[in-house]
Amino acid sequence: MIKEAMYDVIYIDSDGDETPVAEHMSDRGDAARVAKDAAAERGAGRMVLPGSAKLCNCVCVVPVLGEAA
Repeated sequence: MIKEAMYDVIYIDSDGDETPVAEHMSDRGDAARVAKDAAAERGAGRMVLPGSAKLCNCVCVVPVLGEAA
């Protein structure tokens, strides 16, 4: 099985709690657009990260490994 990069978009609130916005998106650009829109709706920042590091009040694009079809 080949692993391909996929992206989750999460919102991290001011308490540090994570809420999924979108999961397993195959296109990084699409994930970034979803993050941008979600951040604007919530008045939050947005970031593209290799992983979450307890950031608060932001929407993040997090790479995950998915199964290739």
